[in-house]
Amino acid sequence: MNETFRPRSNFVWAGVSFILIILFAANTFWVSENFAQTFFDLLLCFFLGVIVHLIWIKPKLVLRETEIEVVNPLRTELIAYGDILELQTKWTLAILHTRGSTKVWVAPVSGKRRWIADKKFGWYGSGLPLSESSHGEMEVVSESLNSFSGQAAYMIRERIKRIH
Repeated sequence: MNETFRPRSNFVWAGVSFILIILFAANTFWVSENFAQTFFDLLLCFFLGVIVHLIWIKPKLVLRETEIEVVNPLRTELIAYGDILELQTKWTLAILHTRGSTKVWVAPVSGKRRWIADKKFGWYGSGLPLSESSHGEMEVVSESLNSFSGQAAYMIRERIKRIH
């Protein structure tokens, strides 16, 4: 059974972006007086719509039976579970595998928690454990299930456990 990981907030950001693009297009029809300006503005709206699609809607992480499909804006990569060497969650989920490294766009670390940690502990405090896990031990925020990178890494680790 395939599982798709994509934060719901991506659809919210895409929706807000599309609404702003539609308002810009409506404004173009309302105030534009010549055809060339209208055509240029609508072309710009189309271009911005494609960018919104590439950044917010297209990226996803699909966990299949034998492999992971990482869909990023400009590239799609298939990674077999057996090829995975390590999962890093420092800024975004990075899957280190036998063919190199693949960053997963839909699994960033929450910037708010990192900003709070930086303000509280300073520049050198980024490696300090910041949240407590359910086992009573400390873990880094990027590994926490409160961040998208931690959630995606957990899902991948669980799939790998099931296979082995």
